[in-house]
Amino acid sequence: MGKATNGYKREHGLTIDQLNAIDLLIIGKTDKEVADVVGINRVTVTKWRNYDLHFQAELNKCRRVIWNASIDRMRALVPQAIERLEQEVKSESGWKVALEVIKIAGIEGCHIKDIGYDNSEKILNELAEKRATEELFSTTSDYTKQKVLGELQEQLNNS
Repeated sequence: MGKATNGYKREHGLTIDQLNAIDLLIIGKTDKEVADVVGINRVTVTKWRNYDLHFQAELNKCRRVIWNASIDRMRALVPQAIERLEQEVKSESGWKVALEVIKIAGIEGCHIKDIGYDNSEKILNELAEKRATEELFSTTSDYTKQKVLGELQEQLNNS
């Protein structure tokens, strides 16, 4: 079993264990696998991922780098896919795969927003905005909610 979370304290940036954990998480390891390799408790890894804004930001930054590198590799396949498409367009096999590569290469970051911010202040602001919105709507009557939603729908219909 790994070390407990007791005594954990950040002094400057992320710890070596946190950086190692990020390296393992971005290659697809589970919290348990990360904890076993790094020599810490699984709960610690989960806490870092869910509650440590600096850890989240660095993890998101690394994911963004990997995503961008993957997109670049995909784009590099486009000339080959077009060539293959030209060769296979008349046959029933092969051209479908080439066409899918071309479609995928055109997404240019459509899913990068799902990764999240790589800045801890932006993560904190997003959480604060979400909480403020939840608190506002939890204290608002159902009638008022319906009225606001109706007005928004009307604005959308008029635009």
